[in-house]
Amino acid sequence: MLKNQISVELKRAFTEKNLYIWILIIFVLPIISFSSMIRGYTYHEPIELFPSIISTFIPILFPVLIIIIYLPDFWYEQKNDFIPSTQPRVALRIHILSKGIINAFLTGFITFLMIFISFVFARYIEPELGIINYPVSQPEFTFSQLLSDGDFIYGLVFSLWVSINAIVYSTIAYILLLLVRSKLIALSVPFVFYHVFNYVSGVLHVPQFSPISTIFPFNIEQQPLWTKLVPFSFLLISLIVLLLFALRRLTGTLAEDQSCL
Repeated sequence: MLKNQISVELKRAFTEKNLYIWILIIFVLPIISFSSMIRGYTYHEPIELFPSIISTFIPILFPVLIIIIYLPDFWYEQKNDFIPSTQPRVALRIHILSKGIINAFLTGFITFLMIFISFVFARYIEPELGIINYPVSQPEFTFSQLLSDGDFIYGLVFSLWVSINAIVYSTIAYILLLLVRSKLIALSVPFVFYHVFNYVSGVLHVPQFSPISTIFPFNIEQQPLWTKLVPFSFLLISLIVLLLFALRRLTGTLAEDQSCL
């Protein structure tokens, strides 16, 4: 039942509107960012172009981008009471779980493609086009430690890292949509957390632990990789707590429905 419902929800997600949004995120935004970074900047190696592409306005928009990938569809269904109408056909827990899985998958996949395709372009395609000339140098930024294992491994691991963070943020927003009466507040929490803690980490003089610097660590000097796990662990714990609370409430709702029957 769950497998079939996931397939149904995945097909529903492929709307014309969503495809335009996904293309915007994967291709258009990195292209705009690249175009703005061509002039007035010096790059010593192709690998240095990659962080420049994804460190302009993309980190600032990150919490918005991960929300618009799928969650507006779920919000629309909640707003129009579509979910209760599906209960005669699909169990509520299956319906909610399948949508949570699709949200996590699409958010992670679209985010991964945005980062990884930008990396492939910067490292392999642009040098063939010859748009930028590179002197020889060795870049040093967080995650560049992985360059010793090869550029491709670096690009793959970093893309996965950003997509995992996107999954956690969007799943938190998804669960809040189930729990909080105000849907606007539910969707705003990841954005507020992301930018408020950027400010707080700056005030406390620990920028290495800010959300932007841990997901897109190109605005500060190279840091040990373990520093990236500190705020991520806090997010993961928050997600687990929210998930347990949501499961408890969902179990109570199902019990009430069965008692009414």
